[in-house]
Amino acid sequence: MTEKNHFDGLNYENVYAAQKNMLPGTELSWLNDIRQSSMTKFVEVGLPGPKVEEWRYTNLTPLKSETYEIADKSPSMSADILADLTVQENTGSKVVFINGYFSEAHSKIVSQSGIILKSLPDFLKSDQNSAQALLSSLDKQNSLEHLNTALMTGGYVLQVEENVKLAEPIEIFHIATKGAEAKALRSKCFIEMKSQSSACVIEHFSSPDGFDIWRDNVTRAQLSNGSFLSIYSFQCEGSEVIHMNRVLADLGEDAEFRHQSLNVGGKISRTEVKPTLNGLFAKTNLRGAFLGREGSSHDVFTHMKHMVPQGTSDQIYRGVLDKGGKSAFQGKAYVAKDAQLTNADQSNKNLLLDRGAEANSKPELLIYADDVKCSHGATVGELDDQALFYLESRGLDKNAAKGLLVEAFIAEVFEEIDLEAVKARYLDLARKWLDKG
Repeated sequence: MTEKNHFDGLNYENVYAAQKNMLPGTELSWLNDIRQSSMTKFVEVGLPGPKVEEWRYTNLTPLKSETYEIADKSPSMSADILADLTVQENTGSKVVFINGYFSEAHSKIVSQSGIILKSLPDFLKSDQNSAQALLSSLDKQNSLEHLNTALMTGGYVLQVEENVKLAEPIEIFHIATKGAEAKALRSKCFIEMKSQSSACVIEHFSSPDGFDIWRDNVTRAQLSNGSFLSIYSFQCEGSEVIHMNRVLADLGEDAEFRHQSLNVGGKISRTEVKPTLNGLFAKTNLRGAFLGREGSSHDVFTHMKHMVPQGTSDQIYRGVLDKGGKSAFQGKAYVAKDAQLTNADQSNKNLLLDRGAEANSKPELLIYADDVKCSHGATVGELDDQALFYLESRGLDKNAAKGLLVEAFIAEVFEEIDLEAVKARYLDLARKWLDKG
């Protein structure tokens, strides 16, 4: 660990030493070795500093001034919380994590031929060889993934066999309740899609206002040839939460990956989406909206890697910032020398509702092939005064007029969603955010 990180990684090594018996799988020597190795690597590197380009806009000062211990296991939760978060009443599976731990009492795993869905702790015990292989597939350049691996308490494994279509979307709930104050909630999730399989995952991140929590979730997805995976993510954390969600996807030939996110909560929120297109004709579609005001900072980082020919990627992100809100979008698209006939588009537009808001946008194209179609665009603007005047002249008050214009601004992010209940929830959360202003 170098001095420039200004962080004492030994603090978390002490947390690991003191609380490792609380972690799932302590009876597995190979897992203990992986955890210890990951912790050692984190201590060597520490947290990324502002000189690391990918992290220049993310304020990690709170993580450097306080050490977040592992939360105690707390299975208690009001049933109303789960009911309010649930997007659609269906017969699909529901996997619930409370304060970072799997809650069997609140979860419902629906059996379907060709589908394996287990909590990570259960998978560690039932299929140790596969679990060991999965936990060895780390993003070795990311020190926070090492910390996540060392101290993870929750997560799930979803495996969809060849030619199997998941009958209903799976809903994943990451919920913080009493007992999570000043704690870290870490989970690691794995999704494996075999050839010609299909699945949809809806994930929720929820916590109360006033709870100082560090949420750190990692999802790694492997898509084999011809498979399809969509992930819809709702981030509705409390006002004092540090939220980090990293999604990594590896795509085979003709595979398609879709990721849709809405971020409306948290003190510091960072979403990373990193797809790698390793197969011909692979497709990736990323959509996201982030809404922030006083006391909140949203950071979205995408890194699209086109490694072979004829891949397609499309990114659309919209930010809405009110007084005191801050955001940053960093979108990187890499096209390898052999990735001819790549089609990569990227768009980030930001709307400032107040002069006291701040939006940063940094699109980046790294193109090493010569027969490609790649584009990016980034804008920061304000509400159209003429449009506001027109709507007010038609009888709408100023807040209602502003709400209509904001909704129209972010509508492009949601228009391709084919699950009406999901689309309705995204728009409902955006409207509630506006109403609070």
